Formats: sequence, structure tokens, C-alpha cells
Amino acid sequence: MTQEICAPPQEFAFDALPVSVEMIQAHIQRFFPHTQEKGNWVQSLLLKTALTIVRWMPAVVAWWLGLIIGNILYFLKLRSHVAMVNLDIVYGGAKSASEKRAIYRASMVNFGHVIINYMRLPFAGKDFWANHCELVNEAVLKEAINRKRGVLFIGGHIGMWDMAGGKVGMSGYPTSVVGKKIGNPVINEFVAKARSSMNMGQILNKNTMAQILEGLARGEATVLAIDQNMKKDRGVFVDWMGRPASSVKSTTYMVKKSGAAVIPGFMIQTGPKAFQVILGEEINWVPCPEDPERELLINTQNQARAVQAIILQHPELWFWIHKRWKIRPEGEKDLYA
Repeated sequence: MTQEICAPPQEFAFDALPVSVEMIQAHIQRFFPHTQEKGNWVQSLLLKTALTIVRWMPAVVAWWLGLIIGNILYFLKLRSHVAMVNLDIVYGGAKSASEKRAIYRASMVNFGHVIINYMRLPFAGKDFWANHCELVNEAVLKEAINRKRGVLFIGGHIGMWDMAGGKVGMSGYPTSVVGKKIGNPVINEFVAKARSSMNMGQILNKNTMAQILEGLARGEATVLAIDQNMKKDRGVFVDWMGRPASSVKSTTYMVKKSGAAVIPGFMIQTGPKAFQVILGEEINWVPCPEDPERELLINTQNQARAVQAIILQHPELWFWIHKRWKIRPEGEKDLYA
């Protein structure tokens, strides 16, 4: 490896991981303090009422409600044009129009389940995370995080991404997630509380890289979605399922700077009250000391390839409705026009 590895801090946060849920909770509150944000009281009341109803539902009822919501979104054709363009880009003539519509419908059903689960699971308590959500391949995480260089979990708009990080936090590993601040203060406050309830710190889009590097230096894990469509000045073009797409380049830079391990992963629902967070194998760093820019590009592509493999294996989990290929290389037309 030719990574520019920084020296670990003199006082590492924990001697060895995992530790108790209570210790992680105290750690998150220390380094990721939350300032309560107030919004419209009518919206707050409506949201609290909806949350109360959904949380008291039996798991089977919640599962069916998610299914119904997803099918409603499908029949309303929520961003169906975007989804079908994306499916055409990925599958071309390899799948028929009806097969592509079936994937779009399945992804809408998944979206419905995500909505309901996000209202329920973050506040379900230790018993749920311990007994109803399995962390698959935890040995990879345990070995990597105990090197005391930190871990970057990479994924994308795949299923219940926030809650995948929540399982890691509730399993005794200090974890944070990167996300944008939501304009609606009521929704923003709910999301912040949900993440805190799952033992996850929150890194908003301000001095993001510095905050992530500080966390990695403390030996923490950070959850990142790398399938975002990036502006040209903040991204780099890599092959994304057969077509160039502007992708996050800062992730690879942070790995080079810190020596952090990179592990892909995702969360899947296998039953009304059964979930799995599946971790992949660590993505090894490919050195290219004679060309630093090419080194970053190669490793960015390798990270992208690992997330693409998850999407192709579970296409129903990906949010096909976001414009992944919106930013185009110079001279190429808008694919969504």
C-alpha cells in the first residue's frame, strides 16, 4: 500500500471493539452532540401521531402497509420516466420492458417498506437489534476496525441504508453517517433523533471531510453513499454499470490519507420482523505510486464496482428513481431530457 497513513491518536477511543451499547451511546453523545430544532407545531403533532400509530402496529401489519404504500407509488408512476431510463441504461435489450417494469415496481415496494421501517426501527430498542437483525460477516468489521485506522462503509441508495449503519452502532461499534440537512425542521429533527436512537452520529454537509477524518482517527466507522450524482467540480467520472457517471472522489482520498478500511454493505428485510445487514469483503487498496491521480481513479472505480455488484444482485433494493447519470462528460446529451 502507498497510502499516506496518518499516525493513530495517542488516546484511542476504545482499546478493543465491540463494546457495550451504553458505551457507544456515551461516545456518540460526546462527539456528535445534538441540538434540538423546533418547527411548525402542527407538523410536529401530525408526525408524532403518525409515528405513534406506526410504532404500535404489529410487524405483519406494518409489512403489509409498506407493501400497499409501495404499490400506490407504483400506480402513481412516481418518477417512472427516470426509473425506466436508468433501467434501459443498465439492462438495454437484456431485459424486456415488462421485466424492467417489474423491477421498478419491486423497488417502489421496497421504498414503501423503507418509509414504514424508518418510522419504526430506530426506536425499537436493543431487543430488536439483538434478536431480529443479524449482522452477517461481522468478523470482517471486527478485524478491520481494531486496526485503529477507522472504517468506511460504502453503499448507496440501497434499501434501508441509514438503518444498516444503525445495526453497526447497536452492535457496539462507534458509527456515524454522512447526510444533508433537511430543509423542513420537523423532518430534520426526526431524522436526527432516529440516527441518535440507533447509536449513530450525524455528519452534515459542512466541513464533512475534516469531520470524517477526525472520526477515522478515533477509530470510528463512517457510513457513506457513493452512488450520488456529483457536480463536476466535486466528482470524477467512473464506469457505472456500463455508462460514465460522476461519482464521489473524496472517499478514496480519505482512505489514502487515513489508511481506513473500506467495506461495502447493505440491509435487507427477509420477513415482517426479520432483517439482515450484510457486509462484503474489504476492498483492498491498489497502489500506483508513479501516477497519484490514476491511483485515486483506480480505487474509486473499485469501490464503485463493489456497490454496483450489490445493485445487480438485488436490483429491487436500489432507488432507480434518482438521476444517477444526470451529470454528463463534456459534449454528451442529457439522458433524462
